[in-house]
Amino acid sequence: MLRIDFWNIAFIIINLLVLYFFMKHFLIGPVTKIVDERRQMVEKDLEEAAAAREDAGRMKAQYEAAAASADQEARAIVQEARERAQAEYDKILVQARADAKKKQKDAERTIALEQEKAMEELKRSVAGLAMTAAARLLSEKTQSGGAGSAGGSNGSDGPGGFCGFDGPGEDQKRYQEFLAKAAESGEGHD
Repeated sequence: MLRIDFWNIAFIIINLLVLYFFMKHFLIGPVTKIVDERRQMVEKDLEEAAAAREDAGRMKAQYEAAAASADQEARAIVQEARERAQAEYDKILVQARADAKKKQKDAERTIALEQEKAMEELKRSVAGLAMTAAARLLSEKTQSGGAGSAGGSNGSDGPGGFCGFDGPGEDQKRYQEFLAKAAESGEGHD
């Protein structure tokens, strides 16, 4: 039968206590220490991850703010460039219109000067032709009608002598020179 001996039970309890203390000191202590170290490492990693997440969130916010600022700045630069280009375009357009008006005025002035020159040339030609015709008429008249009278009056010349000239004065010499020149130029126009 089963006998329960006090000493047996006491040795079993003492063995269990010694085993417990050995296990606690050599097994449970190091395992607990390792578990604590691992827990601390995990907590530290979690804290670092949370800090990194905060930093990432902060950096993301900064990036988004910088991107929005850069976008606004780019829009402002583009708008400024458009305004400068429009101002330059308007300036060039105004300058081109002014140049065109100036060239048109210059052309009109040149045309007017050319017309004036042409009119003057035409007047000179007409005057030369008229002088040539007048000289021919006068020379024909003097040859046919007044060849016999020396210094007298021609019937159509009036009371003062030859076309109002009395005698062989200086004016009459000039008039004769003029008629000679007109006759010479008349020969040049034929």
